[in-house]
Amino acid sequence: MTIEDYNKGVDAWADDAYRFARSCSSDDNICRDAVQEAFAKLWERRGKVPKERGKAYLLSTIHNYLASRFRYDQLRAAGEAGAEGRVEPDTAFELRDAIAQAFQSLPPIQRECLQLRDVEGYAYKEISSILSLSEDQVSVYIFRARVALRKKLIDYKI
Repeated sequence: MTIEDYNKGVDAWADDAYRFARSCSSDDNICRDAVQEAFAKLWERRGKVPKERGKAYLLSTIHNYLASRFRYDQLRAAGEAGAEGRVEPDTAFELRDAIAQAFQSLPPIQRECLQLRDVEGYAYKEISSILSLSEDQVSVYIFRARVALRKKLIDYKI
């Protein structure tokens, strides 16, 4: 990757990178730190990363940063325990808020897989590469996330 490729990548991938970080964390400052750290690592390794893999490398770095920052093992345990609760319909919330609330209540790994697949449009193989999982694990996490969302949003008749 050349300096010109890196600069084009910053322009092209910054929004996607932030959106991915935001799907993994609700703390805006942590999201900004993750994206900045990822771009800094990409800059340091620009000579070793092919330009075709730049975005995947960036998203992988964000994932790894957030994993170490949040100690995903503790969050998964807390997320699994909280995943049993349903989103209750409340007239004060619009449907979009209910979906966002249900999405945020998913365990982090399920949320990341679902974000990359349904929002960002990545293939299962690309997601497995980004998150260092097998394709089977990715499909299981996506399936479980969709089932959990369906259960939480059933009262909205979506």
